[in-house]
Amino acid sequence: MRKGSINRGKVPLAIENMRISKGVSSVQVAISIVIILIIVLGGVYYVVTLPAKVTTTTITSTTASTVTSTTASTVTSTTASTVVSTATTTATSTVTTSSTATPVAAPTFVYQRNSAYSDADPRDTSSIDMSQQSYETLTYLQPNGTVTAGLATAWSPIGNGSTWAYTLRQGVTFHDGTTFNATDVVFSIENTVLWGGGDAPDVWAFFKTATVVSPYVVDITFTQPVYAPIITGAAYAAFIFSANILKYAGLSATNSSSLTTGLHAWFNAYHDDGTGPYIINSTASSLTAGTWTLNQYKNYWGGWKVGQITTIKAELVTSVPTVIQLASQGQLDFSGVGGSFQYVPQLLGAGLNVVEGPTHGSIWLLFNTQHQYLNNPLVRQALLTAVNYQQIVQEAYYSYGINFEGMINPGLAYYSSAAPGYNTAGNLTAAKALLVKAGFPSGSLPPVTWVGTHSTGSPFEATIYTLLNTYWAPLGVTISIDGLSFTNQAIKAGYVNGSNAFLPGPLSYASTSACQDLALLNWNGATSDPWLVPDELFAIQPAPYQNDILYNWTYFQNSTFTNLLNKFGVDEVSNPTQATADITTLNQMFYQQSPGWSMFQGEQVWILSPHWKGYVPNPNYSFDYPFFYQLTYSP
Repeated sequence: MRKGSINRGKVPLAIENMRISKGVSSVQVAISIVIILIIVLGGVYYVVTLPAKVTTTTITSTTASTVTSTTASTVTSTTASTVVSTATTTATSTVTTSSTATPVAAPTFVYQRNSAYSDADPRDTSSIDMSQQSYETLTYLQPNGTVTAGLATAWSPIGNGSTWAYTLRQGVTFHDGTTFNATDVVFSIENTVLWGGGDAPDVWAFFKTATVVSPYVVDITFTQPVYAPIITGAAYAAFIFSANILKYAGLSATNSSSLTTGLHAWFNAYHDDGTGPYIINSTASSLTAGTWTLNQYKNYWGGWKVGQITTIKAELVTSVPTVIQLASQGQLDFSGVGGSFQYVPQLLGAGLNVVEGPTHGSIWLLFNTQHQYLNNPLVRQALLTAVNYQQIVQEAYYSYGINFEGMINPGLAYYSSAAPGYNTAGNLTAAKALLVKAGFPSGSLPPVTWVGTHSTGSPFEATIYTLLNTYWAPLGVTISIDGLSFTNQAIKAGYVNGSNAFLPGPLSYASTSACQDLALLNWNGATSDPWLVPDELFAIQPAPYQNDILYNWTYFQNSTFTNLLNKFGVDEVSNPTQATADITTLNQMFYQQSPGWSMFQGEQVWILSPHWKGYVPNPNYSFDYPFFYQLTYSP
């Protein structure tokens, strides 16, 4: 979610690719609802019958509790090939590789998507799964959150951490054959910020300048201390592309529309100019057909070995049963099963690897804090007290999820299991007592029907609403479940200004009956900075958007909370001890106000052909979109 110009969406852990189309000005803002709803490529179908959770290949990663507070002295890469190819020592996998045969040339790798692409712009999320194969970032986050080298080999803070110096990798070429250097880094960052922060404007919210110090040194300056190595390794918002693209596209370097919408059109014609291991095949790719073909960039700086993927083909398959059939027949090499976990036994029986791993994405229930009754924190607490969170994760997500308290997901820095929260089994008696305290002597609200929206790309969210109806009926509440396309869900939430969707509408809209009462969003931050998601979901946005609907579908207008959250964002860099105290207070405030709450943190499950080896889930990249360069083929 962030400010932007055109086509941005936060990729969500759902079953649909969420994207946001915006206007053309750099002051226009788009939502990046990476999150809300991810591209868990498999699931557009859901069966309520709950099977027992089947033991699959489980990937565990070490919680990076010190990622954002680690003293960032100069870090240097030791082996170039480990930058894109995640070191397997960072995770433990129970997958076994039985073949000892000599690796052979890999066949075409077929990857399944469940929705068509809306654009080919690496600054947007519609194509993030493919874009991250062609473009790279300065830094890279390992599955455990450790920052390692990418296009930069070293980085260090200058002064208080408002400025960071990056030493760039030499010997790297773009797909056009030109040499990568500091000028390209500055151009890419400035252009992404002009575009509205890429898919994730909050990532660059404090960006000030990028300066060429020498051909292979860049200084990046922010308006306050930040942990820049996480920002420069962000999914969606930190890709580096060649400054030569303006020349190739015939665009003006001084015209803002050329730098934004003009460049967007150039990307959408299947041009690319990154440094990554794969190049877009323009004749074999089609946005409308939902297909995308990538070919090996033979001069890739990371090198190539026998058995690595040289051709990737993304295919559009929207029916989950069809996905299961094709995968079982060996016609799909990689696909997701998000939400449709009833198929896991069948997939295992077909000899496929079913890999389960963590994500940083969660399903959030958001209250419209401007609507009657819901504007009372005690009422919101009562509703959340009545919820059986254990049952929700079991019946809506087949137990492939984790209940947690507070604002920060397990696995991220500053997560605390001691954060105040609600009984995961629910407590109707306590809920009624809270309503009595709120001024409703019967322990029930006057009969009320609230509209709850969700994306049709995440049908399991409808199941959550069905369960909430059973918990809240004794409290006088009925939910009218409104499944919408993500675009229409955003419009219902007020992300519309005149005829243009995904522009920040006036905050006054939140108080009208046209605005939803409840929303379920599947949300994942574009970086692993623990500040980011709370800022997007519950904070007043900075000027000039403080009176607009931008993120924050709860329309929560608590300046004390927002100010402390912003302070936490600074303290996690400059004063980690104080940051721990900040988040303790913030979690308490969040519980007392309860503008929303996580239903659960989802896990990611992928189907992988047993011929492909080397995949390690990485929750720091959207909902674990894979880096295909990692994989090798064994016949």
